[in-house]
Amino acid sequence: MTADWLVNYNYGFVKRGLSGTIFLSITRDKDTLLDLLSFSLILIYVFIFFLLNKIYNSEKQNYLSVVLIFSPAAFLFPIYDSQGSFRKEILGFLAVLLLASSIKSSKRYKYVSMSLFIYSIAVFSHSVNVFFITTIFVLIYIFFDNKLLLLTLFSIPVVLYLLLYYLFSSSEQELYIIRDNICNDLVSIGLSNLCGYGTFDFLVWDVNANYLLVQNYIINENRNEYYFYFLIFFLSIVPYFFDSKSIKLMKYYLFVSISFIPLFLYAYDWGRWIYIMSICFLVLYLLSEKSSKNNLTLILLFTYPFLYRMEHCCKPMIHFKENFIFENFFYVLEVLRNII
Repeated sequence: MTADWLVNYNYGFVKRGLSGTIFLSITRDKDTLLDLLSFSLILIYVFIFFLLNKIYNSEKQNYLSVVLIFSPAAFLFPIYDSQGSFRKEILGFLAVLLLASSIKSSKRYKYVSMSLFIYSIAVFSHSVNVFFITTIFVLIYIFFDNKLLLLTLFSIPVVLYLLLYYLFSSSEQELYIIRDNICNDLVSIGLSNLCGYGTFDFLVWDVNANYLLVQNYIINENRNEYYFYFLIFFLSIVPYFFDSKSIKLMKYYLFVSISFIPLFLYAYDWGRWIYIMSICFLVLYLLSEKSSKNNLTLILLFTYPFLYRMEHCCKPMIHFKENFIFENFFYVLEVLRNII
């Protein structure tokens, strides 16, 4: 993940370069750079959980809210799969949570401005953050008065990114040169171990190559494994059906889901995409009107977080055996113990 954060624009336009450009412009000392990156990522997570708590307390919640927060497809996902954490979508999460936090805040302008700023950085740091725009649109449509202005402002970074990608996208040969230059630059500051990972392979794929390679990987090589992601996506949305009032939000969930289809076609990290969608659904649910507490959600509270695991890519884990829930429970405890 470190390598992905240090991809930059210093040698030409690439799909995910702004974060690396910023970090490398601040320092080129290896130890300082890695410390700065680690501190920044931890700080982003601190703000994410601070804002999540703020949103949670801004509305009346029920047991289902807790179930959804600790869903294996939501905030337990980075626990079950450490390779799915600290990726650039956390910038998108932060932007969405800032916007959602502004709804009941007396400092609405401040929160909206910060959200727009972070979202602009997010879009140019990784194209996955473009797909948060539909959730942002839904939030603006439901909760804000000055809809047209906000829709326009948040659309600008997306439109600008797509325009620049169209105008300045390089040929495959040029992308190889850019990739090698970025790698050589990292080697020159003592970070040679970051080169050669998947991040740098993805840099040289154009849209067509991306599609063909991904479809071959999913359909021809790992079809059976990827069938499980359909089941896991279904399991990730099942809790919403325990709240009759959440049915009103289904049209928005559907809108967000449809907008994510290109990600599933052009990238094989299906677990990550379900994770991102789950966080988007969760934010909308926490802000919505809910049914009162119900005993069925209490049962979910103690079983659902351990019902399945979701890997960011390629290996969803769900077994139909009696001790699987206990295995997941002890796995989560072990990970948390190691973190603490």
